[in-house]
Amino acid sequence: MRVPTGRLTSYTVTVGKVPSLNAFYASKHWTVRAKAKEKHCGEVLKQLDQFDKYELDHVSIKCRVHYRYDLDNSVMAIKFALDAFKQWGGVKDDSPKYVDRIKMTYDPSLPKDTAEIIFEGLIVDSES
Repeated sequence: MRVPTGRLTSYTVTVGKVPSLNAFYASKHWTVRAKAKEKHCGEVLKQLDQFDKYELDHVSIKCRVHYRYDLDNSVMAIKFALDAFKQWGGVKDDSPKYVDRIKMTYDPSLPKDTAEIIFEGLIVDSES
């Protein structure tokens, strides 16, 4: 049984330039998409490995981006980071049951072609 501890924690990662949503799905062979996902997930996993790992009961995601894309085309930064967070063990699944909120904002104060992603949630009691 998964029981939240009541302790809130967060993990912050930075994602470099990712393909826009349009570019990612526009006539690219699946192997190109798979390589992009592998590259960006790997970068996020390296950052996550610097943290003490706690599984979160559910996660809220805040993302600040400084890409030249329209904001909706920047969503691949969240997709790659969340896939890595799930693979790392930070959240059980990326379904709505475990990911309850995503907020994305444009932030020109970030370095160009980067995104900052914050995963936040209640730690699950691993003893339960």
